[in-house]
Amino acid sequence: MLHEYFGLIGIIKLALDFLLEIGCEEIPARHVSSILEQLDRLFLQKLSERELSLGQLQTFATPRRLVVVVNQLMDRQPDRSEIVLGPPASVAYSAEKTPTPAAEGFAKKHHLNLSDLTCVETEKGQYLGFSKITLGKTTREILPEVILSVIDGLEFPKKMKWEQSQFLFVRPIRWILCLLGGEILPLSLAGMDASKKTYGHRILSGNSVAEVNDFDDYRTKLLNLKVEIEPARRQSLITSLLERVASDNEGSLVRDEGLLKLVVHLNEWPSVICGTFDTSFLRLPREVLITVMREHQKYFSVEDKHGQLLPRFLAVVDGDPTHHALIKQGHERVLRARLADARFFWETDLRVPLQDRSDKLKKIVFQEKLGTLHDKARRVGSLAVFFARSTKRSSLLDDVGQAARLCKLDLTTQMVKELTDLQGVMGGLYARAQGFGETVSDAIYDHYRPTTLEDKSPRSLVGAILSMSDKLDSVIAAFSVGLIPTGSRDPLALRRQTLGLIKVLLDHRISISLKKISLKAYASLRRQRLTGQSLEETYSEFEKFFKDRLKFVFKEQGFRYDEINAIVDVDADNPLDCLERLTSLAAMRDSPDFYSLAVSFKRIKNIIVKAGLNICGPFSVDVSCFQTDEERALYARMQATLPSIARNRKKRAYQRTFELMASLRPEVDLFFDKVLVMTDDPAVQANRLGLLGTLLVVFRNVIDISEIVVSDAV
Repeated sequence: MLHEYFGLIGIIKLALDFLLEIGCEEIPARHVSSILEQLDRLFLQKLSERELSLGQLQTFATPRRLVVVVNQLMDRQPDRSEIVLGPPASVAYSAEKTPTPAAEGFAKKHHLNLSDLTCVETEKGQYLGFSKITLGKTTREILPEVILSVIDGLEFPKKMKWEQSQFLFVRPIRWILCLLGGEILPLSLAGMDASKKTYGHRILSGNSVAEVNDFDDYRTKLLNLKVEIEPARRQSLITSLLERVASDNEGSLVRDEGLLKLVVHLNEWPSVICGTFDTSFLRLPREVLITVMREHQKYFSVEDKHGQLLPRFLAVVDGDPTHHALIKQGHERVLRARLADARFFWETDLRVPLQDRSDKLKKIVFQEKLGTLHDKARRVGSLAVFFARSTKRSSLLDDVGQAARLCKLDLTTQMVKELTDLQGVMGGLYARAQGFGETVSDAIYDHYRPTTLEDKSPRSLVGAILSMSDKLDSVIAAFSVGLIPTGSRDPLALRRQTLGLIKVLLDHRISISLKKISLKAYASLRRQRLTGQSLEETYSEFEKFFKDRLKFVFKEQGFRYDEINAIVDVDADNPLDCLERLTSLAAMRDSPDFYSLAVSFKRIKNIIVKAGLNICGPFSVDVSCFQTDEERALYARMQATLPSIARNRKKRAYQRTFELMASLRPEVDLFFDKVLVMTDDPAVQANRLGLLGTLLVVFRNVIDISEIVVSDAV
């Protein structure tokens, strides 16, 4: 990580380099990225709070060390100048301009002579005072406190204590290297004192010790001791080695970015070996082979030019090629046992028809307040059928119903109990192997998708309906019993599931009312007597949560924040409809007429709000109260245009809808040029407010134009 931090306070007389290394027992690889992000953020924050400017901050890590490097760190805080005020001048001096006891007391309190004091002009008048310079502390004084504060602020899923002071950290600390300007910075932590010493690779260097003077010296000596501290360099090396070794063994690498990021933090000096396994295991499904190798052993798979897996695997090991032959034998032996287990699970699971596993779901709790997986499966089935009917896909009902009945049954299989990442996938594979149709088996296989916004949506519409039903049931069920995500806590992954629901709706262009399907999901919970909140409370909370996720999705798609607010805050009941309005708005917003209309609508909204009226109406207009031609012209144009806007809104012809809105610009502009809305005549004023309010309500059924940032719009 690299940050540039500017904004020096005062003049830097000397800039120092800082190096911190915390040597540990092996840190779990899955935690390293988070720790690096925290170190980066916390150091910048703490240094900024203490007004210590810097040039560049970098953080690095290996399994055995966390490293922070700061270049051009200010050697001290800037001096601070402040005005210290005493008594008012009228109190400090007599009528004859001689100092009073108040002035003398103020000078004595601050160990000053009366001649050191002066009159200071303030908002409240003249006061006696003086300018005080507070010298900044040296970085050497401040930095130990900063380091301890940062370390104390690091968060880990689990912490360990191992020595007398009961200090808590992710793993036991074994050494501390801490240098400021090439000199040891006094620091004690967990019974360890800082030094200039670091340690090389545990095996390849025999844990050799090296004394270092600065970061360049540190990096060079560690490379000589077989340690590469930069994760980015290790990742680049691992990638090239994997590709080369796969090619040398007549195959190509099956890419796995998640696994790659993990193995980077398992090694200090990576190399790659290629092992083999018995070809008989290739009869197992590809997904099983890849998952066994990835999840159990952190191995990469190899395939041929036709995309068929080869009986080979690639392992990233922490060492040089000297002992590869022996290491390879060990890895092959372990993998052989793992694959044998997987083959046993596959064959054993297939002996039981999926449909015969239904009763086993009654013994698996989905969530303590939300019943069993059997209860959930029934709700998902009911909701999936409702989805299909609501989207007028009655021809899919049989496949949707069958897929819904089977989709959770693989959770009772031995394979999924062992390899939980294969839930859904194994259900699809078992369904296909047991003779169910491709549509049903593919829908089961895909129904947990997408797991991220980058992941693919289910391939078929049946799979999409099943996926949406499963996700919506989980979210509505959780909200109905008060299990709402807060801060970083989201144990049921409701944020992820809601993002997945939105992605499927948009990817498959499914037009449906969110409220309609949410009410159906809630009704299923009521039938099972599982709800803890009223329908109104549940949906109100969910709707706010859903809007936030929908805005996030649109932001990730590249739409501007004001466009998103203008569309989503008006009506988010149909996400596909939101996308269509948003796309049309983005295409239309740069037109001069639309820009001018946005300016006018900000004015209309402000007028309505300041008048104490509800922007949602109702409003009424009495044509007999019109006093100017501009009022009549605007009203006539509204009468001619608003029905067309409503018709095009109903047909979702949004490009045309926005064009019609923009066409009102001349009459709106002329109205504001010539007509005083807040006139002294109450009846005329109310009528003019009604005229503008009517226009506002019709437009706000489509878009809140006043949300558009006009300064960005041209």
